[in-house]
Amino acid sequence: MINVFDILTTEKSRVNFMKGLVYLSRAEEICEGTIGITPEEMAALDSAMVTLNIPEDERANIEKLINSSEINLDIEFDNMKQALFFIREGVQICYVEGRYCQAEKDMIYKMGQVLGVSNEKIKQIEDWAFEGIQWSKRGETLIEMEG
Repeated sequence: MINVFDILTTEKSRVNFMKGLVYLSRAEEICEGTIGITPEEMAALDSAMVTLNIPEDERANIEKLINSSEINLDIEFDNMKQALFFIREGVQICYVEGRYCQAEKDMIYKMGQVLGVSNEKIKQIEDWAFEGIQWSKRGETLIEMEG
């Protein structure tokens, strides 16, 4: 199992990771023409901030991004491993409410381009995430059939 602190080794990388996830969560606004993010995305973001030990002052700054009028795709990481981890987790946060809209996909690919991640690698990550979602749904179905 991956230890996130072995990948996101500095507070700066963890904060950038969270900022990127917030921007990806906000892509749903573009899809739906709404303001704000879904409760599922907010729960995932809150959990990630706790897991990453984001300091309270940085949490407040990150939470302000949720209602900001800007979405900044220009995030930075120290190495490719961090960038790939971000893309992987970003695809998952986009799927958290059960779908992956075109605006989210476009944002993932734009961020990947900024981070130097190839489209081919992003596609592999998307396929992996989709397989995981299907696997999870099959497990839920097995439990529901017994209820």
